[in-house]
Amino acid sequence: MKIVNLQCPNCGAKLSVMDGMYVCNSCGTTTAIDYDDSDVEYEKLKTEAELQAKQQAHEKELLEKQYELQQKAQIEAEKRQAKRNRQAAMSSAVKIWIRRLIALVIFAGMIYGCYRLYLYIRDHSDIYSSASGSVLATPTPAPNYNVTPEDLKADLDDFISSGKTIQMKIDQCAVKNNNGIIQYYDKTDAVFLDAYLVTGIPDKADYESCRLVLIYEVTWHNEDYGDQICYDAVYFDGIRVNPNGGIISDYKGNTIWRSDAAWGWAMAYSFEEYSQCYLESVKALGGTVSDVVINSSFTTDTIETEESVSEDIDDEAEEDYEDDYEDDEED
Repeated sequence: MKIVNLQCPNCGAKLSVMDGMYVCNSCGTTTAIDYDDSDVEYEKLKTEAELQAKQQAHEKELLEKQYELQQKAQIEAEKRQAKRNRQAAMSSAVKIWIRRLIALVIFAGMIYGCYRLYLYIRDHSDIYSSASGSVLATPTPAPNYNVTPEDLKADLDDFISSGKTIQMKIDQCAVKNNNGIIQYYDKTDAVFLDAYLVTGIPDKADYESCRLVLIYEVTWHNEDYGDQICYDAVYFDGIRVNPNGGIISDYKGNTIWRSDAAWGWAMAYSFEEYSQCYLESVKALGGTVSDVVINSSFTTDTIETEESVSEDIDDEAEEDYEDDYEDDEED
């Protein structure tokens, strides 16, 4: 191969290639080159070399992309394996801690069982042995549910205060009048009246077989209709005698679910009659009733007297009805 200087054969200026022709930049003469066979073969080899170079470049690019994809796949596989390893390690750690927790619960149960056994032996044994000899000891009595009115009197003020707090939480009621119109009343006061102790309540567990019942005079107020005086009760279960003195209670009283005899709408509020409040809150329990404090004029004797008078009146009315019915039959 030789290097040829492209010059215009007319003026000697440089030539430029345009559309396969050689054009003079000075005089504008256009010149064509007559290729011989060797030149054509050269151009053909040149084209094939370029195509081969492009093919190699393309193959190289494909190999690089394939390598890159393989690297990404390997990285993803390593990440998945690492995640599986972490999950397996976490699962193993959880199992280990569960086994430890179960062992701890079993151990705590054994300790508690030993402690309860110790308390049982302590409470049921009069003699304790030691390395130095035998020591006489008196076991400490456990709290019991044999509560008496005398046991309650020292702590009654606390029960009264707690009962009033519970009473005042029910601070509003709705009452339907004869026309079906709803009237709203606000509770303005709850004054303690009487306290009853009911023991030996049948069909109850020990902690429910003894109940302290407090009866309050409740005042409901409506701006248009004035005041309504009613009676309501708060009771305390689970009262126990403390062997060291006093009583044990959580002071969390409750109100009863009232019957249709209650004043208000849907049995939700209180009683217009003290006697009905006493019947449903005290006598209905079926146990032995003892007076703890009686401040009102509504004593147990008064209530029973009222019931007896009511029964006598009903008997007399029934007899009068039978006499009238017999007279009508004779006529």
